[in-house]
Amino acid sequence: MSQHTPHNVKIVDQHTRQAEGYARLTQGMIAGDRRAGLRALLGLTADDEVLDVACGPGSLALDLAPHVARATGYDITPAMLDQARAAQARLGVTNVEWVLGDAKGLPFPDDSFSVVGSSAAFHHFEQPRFVLAEMKRVCRHGGRVVVLDVTPEPGKTEAYDRMEHLRDPSHGHAHSIVEFEAMGRAVGLLDPVTQTDLTGPMPYAAVLDTSFPEACSRDALLRLMREDAEGGEDRLGFRAAMDGATVTVRYPMSMIAWIKR
Repeated sequence: MSQHTPHNVKIVDQHTRQAEGYARLTQGMIAGDRRAGLRALLGLTADDEVLDVACGPGSLALDLAPHVARATGYDITPAMLDQARAAQARLGVTNVEWVLGDAKGLPFPDDSFSVVGSSAAFHHFEQPRFVLAEMKRVCRHGGRVVVLDVTPEPGKTEAYDRMEHLRDPSHGHAHSIVEFEAMGRAVGLLDPVTQTDLTGPMPYAAVLDTSFPEACSRDALLRLMREDAEGGEDRLGFRAAMDGATVTVRYPMSMIAWIKR
């Protein structure tokens, strides 16, 4: 059951409004070679049981499900789970179930899953270290804990966070890879394997179409990103560029995978 903290209320409000547009925007955002790379990184087998924490529209669970015994998607926003169920029906995937709840308290026994992952969610968590500890708890010994998320360069995280919080008030903090490594050590997860690349360029206007900013307008955000693109210095950490008259962005995405020793 959801814990109704002010931040969680903000997450549910924003993600309810974003759900349909976000699901549409992110369809195919994880390129085929990246999905294959993730499966290889995790060393998936047909016996694996997967938990996707803060699953949103279910992309990670649905990507992995055909290669494992079963998968479970877990999210705090009912509208996101509705999008996940719709995607599941379109794809004809039968070995996934969806559970509503807060990532700060996973309602599963210790050692329940052989793979515990979370995609594009850690930058929303109020207590990310606690969530990672919970992910470790429900992972079996010898199993894999994996986080996929945006990882701005360390010197650009402050500017990145400021811009993202303006666009999406439920944004918290985008962690650098160094921060994720330190977070893992703090909960007893050591020596991760990390892979980083950039998403394909996407029009920033399309990102804004799925957004519901409160402190400024979408037009103002587009102007800020255009200025960064035209300046050519990537001050905001989005790899903003001009494609003719269109402002495009590329998100630095990392996969950080640990084995629970």
